[in-house]
Amino acid sequence: MATIIKTHGGQSASGPTLRSAAYDLTDMTAQADQYLAQIRAEAVKIVEQARQEAAAVKQQAEAAGKQAAEAAIERILDEKVAQQMRSLTPALQAAAKQVEDAKQEWLRHWERTAIELAAAMAERIIRGELARRPEITLEWVRESLQLAAGTGDMSIQLSPADQSTLKKQVQQIAAVFAPLANVTVTASPAIAPGGCRLVTEFGVIDQQIETQLARIKEELA
Repeated sequence: MATIIKTHGGQSASGPTLRSAAYDLTDMTAQADQYLAQIRAEAVKIVEQARQEAAAVKQQAEAAGKQAAEAAIERILDEKVAQQMRSLTPALQAAAKQVEDAKQEWLRHWERTAIELAAAMAERIIRGELARRPEITLEWVRESLQLAAGTGDMSIQLSPADQSTLKKQVQQIAAVFAPLANVTVTASPAIAPGGCRLVTEFGVIDQQIETQLARIKEELA
């Protein structure tokens, strides 16, 4: 605050009175104090605004840092997963191939087993039918003679049991389907009951049950 000098004199030699000067200084001091108060208030506002801006910047930086950290972690995890998958892929492919190979082998085994089972069941059924219907053997003889028509001399081989019971009927069939051929009907222990085998100079037509089923299994395999 400025020092105020008071005097008892009336008017100074230079102009205004000291009382007027004192009044002017007091007024200027009040104005200065008011101005300083305004400056202080503005300074407080500036500092507070700066603090708020700093807090916002800090919050943004923390959020950005968190996002960057999360992105970095996700990238690291992706790289680790990709690396593990690259190392596991050959093993997974090998395991898948083993499963597929095992599946195919099982299917082949099942097919073979199913065919063998079906053939065994068919053979059992056919033998049962042959025991009740001997004409089935005669039908096979007829088919064989038709296949061998025009081949000259022939020998029809039957099981001993069938040769003794079906010989006459076989000769009658041969006279119809191979009238010009010399056909003999013989017994062979190698022929199972119900089957027959036609032998010519050009080859053999085997109509035994086992042979027919073997051909069927070969076609199905």
